Amino acid sequence: MADYVRKTILSQGYAHILNISLDAEEKTEYEVNLKTYQESRAKLMMSSSIVPEVKTKDGSLKVYATVYGSLSDALGDVSGGFMEALNSLYVSSKMLADACILEGLFLSKAARRNLVRSEARTGVVKTTKDLFDMTAGAVAAFQQDGFKKISATLEKIEQRATFLNDQFDQEKDKKLVWTYFFKAFNELPKSPTRLASSADGTQLKLYQSRLLTLQKRIAAMRDA
Repeated sequence: MADYVRKTILSQGYAHILNISLDAEEKTEYEVNLKTYQESRAKLMMSSSIVPEVKTKDGSLKVYATVYGSLSDALGDVSGGFMEALNSLYVSSKMLADACILEGLFLSKAARRNLVRSEARTGVVKTTKDLFDMTAGAVAAFQQDGFKKISATLEKIEQRATFLNDQFDQEKDKKLVWTYFFKAFNELPKSPTRLASSADGTQLKLYQSRLLTLQKRIAAMRDA
């Protein structure tokens, strides 16, 4: 988890390869070669402003091929639709991570069976996508859900939004994401069916108060 809170991570390929031992010179050569492979592809698939990084750890060989950068730069032109651009970037992020895992194995000259663990991580791209997807799903679900389930979902949305905001190290990323998310969040029903039809209006008032509080938080993150 620590890798995700240090900088804005757009993609990371992790691989644990057994029965490989590199001396200092071999390790440096390995990292340089993998970084060269990673950088050219990341700049093509994301943006020219990305910062590539390859780190290795002993045991036997643990590889972290990470791409840092601005989410808004990687998304590029979002005039065709923010979610379309985000979903496309998510596919590219995972594809890049998978490619770096494969290249890392190839450069190690180890057999496929030596790759005992790998993970294609999509960093802030997936966190953003999950937040928007969760909120879009809640738009319809809230009409049928009861107060407890709605409250739990709102709590998850708030937690994910807070976590995501901490991942951004550039103000332009915060501005872009929270501008679009503010619009998405405002699609949530103001008077969900089950709450509005209840004889006791207490739960509806509590929900609306919670909704307003979260709207203000999102606006504050957008305007910070």
